[in-house]
Amino acid sequence: MRYRRFGRTGWQISAVSLGGAYLMGPDPERALEQTRAVVQHAFALGINYLDTAPLYGKSEQLLGAALAGIDRPYYLATKVGFDPADFDYRRDSVLWSLERSCQRLGLNQLSVAQIHEVNLAGWERIMEPGGALEGLRAAQKRGLCARIGITGRAIPLLARLADTGEFDTVLVYHDYHPCSQLAALEVIPAAHRQDLGIVVATPLASGLFVEGEAQAKALAALADAGEREQARQVLAQLHPLPGTLPQKAFRYLLADERVSTVSSGASTPAQLEEVALTADMEPLDQPLFN
Repeated sequence: MRYRRFGRTGWQISAVSLGGAYLMGPDPERALEQTRAVVQHAFALGINYLDTAPLYGKSEQLLGAALAGIDRPYYLATKVGFDPADFDYRRDSVLWSLERSCQRLGLNQLSVAQIHEVNLAGWERIMEPGGALEGLRAAQKRGLCARIGITGRAIPLLARLADTGEFDTVLVYHDYHPCSQLAALEVIPAAHRQDLGIVVATPLASGLFVEGEAQAKALAALADAGEREQARQVLAQLHPLPGTLPQKAFRYLLADERVSTVSSGASTPAQLEEVALTADMEPLDQPLFN
């Protein structure tokens, strides 16, 4: 595993990290067993950054149980939002949410507390007095979190927030992979200017970079015919290159040195190992696909 500087935090985090959205696996009755297996394998592979959220089902509780008794250093990020469904992103709600997350995770302090989907909060509710930013700052003062960040797909808003210099990290998803550079055009440059730690999630684009039925469904889900054709062209370019298709997607993103880590939403140890290996592979030449 290779490690990269996580922006202004100065932390050295694994180039491939573990996202917690799918830890439950296909069998709810074996969710804890499955989570423990994935987390233990993540550590064995050298992964030291984990990301979760209240939105991800029982991910926080499962991670808390899987991490109990672990004495090796790691970084864990979670988010505020979606719990409850009408979460208002106000100062006190942010504090309440982070207190609950710490309880579920069995931690006294989170590494990073992030605003989940900044578009749902909006600029005013984040930046105004009594808003989400004030809540995150208060959480830092109370020791609930070491650093604060933003996440989402609202490209102009994410870039604007990143450029304020108020946040330490940014997570983008679905908008940066071999078939899309949306986040790379505005958000990544803004985050890099402010020295934010940059997390790229959903690198497999909901199955687009997974062979078989998953890819067929992902292609069909692209409403625009031009996007579908572009995706097919990119996939054709990727086909003759060495490695599995998921590995190629990760290697493409790891070619961008501004990216701190690429997050894998693996639900099995095998899925995680497949992409974790890319941290030690040669990155793909990005201009080939631009």
